Amino acid sequence: MKKACEPLHVQLDLATFDVAVVNTTTTPLAGLSVIADVYSLDNKSLLHHEEKKDAGADGVTAEFKLDLAPLMAANVVLVKLQLKNAHGQLLSDNLYWLSVDYENYRQLTRLPAAQIAATATFSRNAEKALVKVHVENQGTAAALETKLTLLGADGARILPAYFSDNYVSLLPGEAREIEIEYPATAASTTPQVAVRGWNVPSKIVPVTLTGATHNHL
Repeated sequence: MKKACEPLHVQLDLATFDVAVVNTTTTPLAGLSVIADVYSLDNKSLLHHEEKKDAGADGVTAEFKLDLAPLMAANVVLVKLQLKNAHGQLLSDNLYWLSVDYENYRQLTRLPAAQIAATATFSRNAEKALVKVHVENQGTAAALETKLTLLGADGARILPAYFSDNYVSLLPGEAREIEIEYPATAASTTPQVAVRGWNVPSKIVPVTLTGATHNHL
């Protein structure tokens, strides 16, 4: 929901494999780069396509069509979409895992364990506490649906907790910064962050008040 409702959004039509940019703002945007990369589950590049486009205000702009049928006939493929501005800044991204046959999705169970590294730091003021988590895929397998959970020192969940992002999928070499905000009244002890995912081994990441603690998952 969060990704689909972002004001500027790059997406794939799953019926036609058309790539489109959705711009729900009142500002037209020029000189955008729309980038599509398709990978196999063993991280082999299968297709790369990039075009420069403009996106009109308050509308959907069709960009190009991906020829995915022959690539996913007997396999699951990962489709990574990126939208960048004229300065190369990432504005939106999206990741899909696709196949023509539902039975092929069983291949996802054979994904090797992702090698995720994480660091976490903690700060607070009178009103709120903030944990900043850096997660990075340092392996050669995609990390699907990486989920963070904020815990207290006793292992119990800290609620309410507001995540800037979650259930994050990372291709090899990708990283993401995630912020977790929660009331200062729940910050009596140093928190910790639990990390797990489809092929991400469960691990607890310690949170430090100053600097960062590096933990390989």
